[in-house]
Amino acid sequence: MNAQMTTSYDSYETSPLQLVKSDLKYFNVQYLRTLNLITATGWSITDDAWIKYYQLLADIESQMIHSDELTVYFKLELFNTSSARYILKIINRLNKGHANGKKVKIYWSTQVENEAETMDASLELSGLCDFPFEIYAC
Repeated sequence: MNAQMTTSYDSYETSPLQLVKSDLKYFNVQYLRTLNLITATGWSITDDAWIKYYQLLADIESQMIHSDELTVYFKLELFNTSSARYILKIINRLNKGHANGKKVKIYWSTQVENEAETMDASLELSGLCDFPFEIYAC
């Protein structure tokens, strides 16, 4: 995926979380540079998920160079151990950014029907963060 931004988002007057467009059966990553926002949504178990996580990490690196702020929004219906390793890499990179004075944050959305399973994972991941990690059930 190319790190491109749709210009229609530049002047959008709503919460960045409302900008997330996703078909939850596919893994989708969006980089909205002017909003300092990266979103990862859907089923993070697809064959090409590693490519999208690689791009997500590259987008984070770019944002850490060009801005002092970044929010990453995750709404993963499903994810596996391979995806968890990439999420850990993302958290480690954001921890480094935070240690260097960057304002970083993760919003983690869990599905109500999977809340018991995903809440444990959410709490474990949040415990690895040196920055705000907010969990939402929807």
